[in-house]
Amino acid sequence: MDEIAVERVLRIVELVPAARVVAYGTVGAVAGCSPRYVGRVMKEFGSNVTWWRVVNAAGVLPDGILPAARIRWSLEGTPHSHRRVDRSAFLDLYELDELWRAHGTEPECG
Repeated sequence: MDEIAVERVLRIVELVPAARVVAYGTVGAVAGCSPRYVGRVMKEFGSNVTWWRVVNAAGVLPDGILPAARIRWSLEGTPHSHRRVDRSAFLDLYELDELWRAHGTEPECG
């Protein structure tokens, strides 16, 4: 995996505010990669970032991590049901891009 792209994805994820979530595809659009790439980054490297704030377009996470995510969603006040995050919690592409432009720092090469 490209270290710069991985770091960019992780930095973007860290900008998602508490009680909000973002879809893999939205992160990918801002980071310049595919939703699948974002999912792979989160699976392999996401344990040290706010991973529970990145969900699929339906607001769902894999069954293996869903129980831990529900706890974090409840603690942060993220609107959700037993299986998924409510649409009202989603950041859209414009909102995430604005956060990245205002607060993001591009990883350096080498």
